[in-house]
Amino acid sequence: MRMLKTLTIGITASFLLISAPGARAQSLDDLALMQTFLEIMTDYFEIIEATHEVASNPEMAAIMQMQKIQEVYEQRGNKAESVDVLIQVLEDSDNQTIRNAAYMLLGDTLKETGRADDALEYLQQGLAENIRAAD
Repeated sequence: MRMLKTLTIGITASFLLISAPGARAQSLDDLALMQTFLEIMTDYFEIIEATHEVASNPEMAAIMQMQKIQEVYEQRGNKAESVDVLIQVLEDSDNQTIRNAAYMLLGDTLKETGRADDALEYLQQGLAENIRAAD
């Protein structure tokens, strides 16, 4: 997919350079600038594709949203407040993938905010759930 996008962008850019009256690369700097532009456009399309993939998958979206909530609380200077949100996720969701992410995020947050014992308790609870699910 990336190769197709790169090829499409490259062909479009080449066509524009060839078809524009008097538009010819004047130097290696012009070519380097065009290559940089093409790389940026390719990266942009990859970001759009990755965003679509995450947004189209409820599990991936939920995990990303939990991480974003943590980021906002951290930027506000109170990452510990995200603990309540993550505990609520554990209460609301039966989806093991979402629960696993919540346990890991919760464990990290509790550890980072000086509550290592609570972190271990939640991580062990998540481990027990996974062991039961694996049997």
